[in-house]
Amino acid sequence: MTTIQKSGVDIIYEAIRERICLGVYESGDVLYEGELGKEFEVSRTPIRQVLQRLAYEKLAVVKVGVGTMVQNQPLETQHQGLQIRSGIYRIIDDHGITATPQDIEASIAPLYYRVSRLSADVEREKFWSVLRDVHALTATLIGDDVLQRTDDMLFYRTVPGLVRQSARFPELATHLIRTEFHRLVEPIEKGDFQAFFRARAQTLLTFSDLLNAETD
Repeated sequence: MTTIQKSGVDIIYEAIRERICLGVYESGDVLYEGELGKEFEVSRTPIRQVLQRLAYEKLAVVKVGVGTMVQNQPLETQHQGLQIRSGIYRIIDDHGITATPQDIEASIAPLYYRVSRLSADVEREKFWSVLRDVHALTATLIGDDVLQRTDDMLFYRTVPGLVRQSARFPELATHLIRTEFHRLVEPIEKGDFQAFFRARAQTLLTFSDLLNAETD
């Protein structure tokens, strides 16, 4: 299997994106080119490319006279993201737009172990890493690059809110991720990837309960 070498811009982009997901950078925080350049030991040019990419992905917004700021994702937008992603999974199920990656079962065992080890006092970093890796697993099963890319963009717009809520309501967050993952294991073991997306289309919407928890 061919390994794609990541560029320096890719590495910095993913590092900053992860900080946004974990809440290290919160909505409204300014991402300063100079500070990031010093931290990553690069010039302003690659940092500017990263910030432009974050803005394109709707994870950041450029404010005249201020700079590039982490973009707020309203609750309604987060719910819409979950609903659209669920719709994408229904389309994949209905039309059989699935891929068959090699050695997928080998990647399930360690992920299953990590999910089983989640507890009511789970740290947000662990919750984030499980969400990220379930998403990465899902991406390998999508047989269309446009659908895959759309799902990826929506995931990163929605997940900061879920991670933030997981720190406030860890018991609910743990219950949701465990319930979802347990429903996904059997289709994977059977190689029925349409059933996998059928299950994800349903379980993904249950995470709205986590987004709504603060308003209940």
